[in-house]
Amino acid sequence: MLLEEMQERLKKAKITTQHQLWQINPIYCLLDFDKDDFCKLIDAIGLDKWLDKSDHWKRLDRAEQELSAKERYIKAKARLADLETEKAELEEIVNGYKAI
Repeated sequence: MLLEEMQERLKKAKITTQHQLWQINPIYCLLDFDKDDFCKLIDAIGLDKWLDKSDHWKRLDRAEQELSAKERYIKAKARLADLETEKAELEEIVNGYKAI
């Protein structure tokens, strides 16, 4: 979300710098709420409380990225094993073919 968009949506709290926006961006991405709903949360809780926890949000975002990467790795590794099994089966069929 752009700074101008957030400033328009916020009623009580005001984000004045890009730095503040980037401090809360990780939790915005993690929560995956609509822009208006996220801004309502900021207004309800208060911008300062969100900013105070910015290191926590960054850590959670990194953990989510690492978990997603690990899950993709495990899935890809299993798929490669399946492909190798399928390849061996296909090679057996091809090598075992005898013309009539």
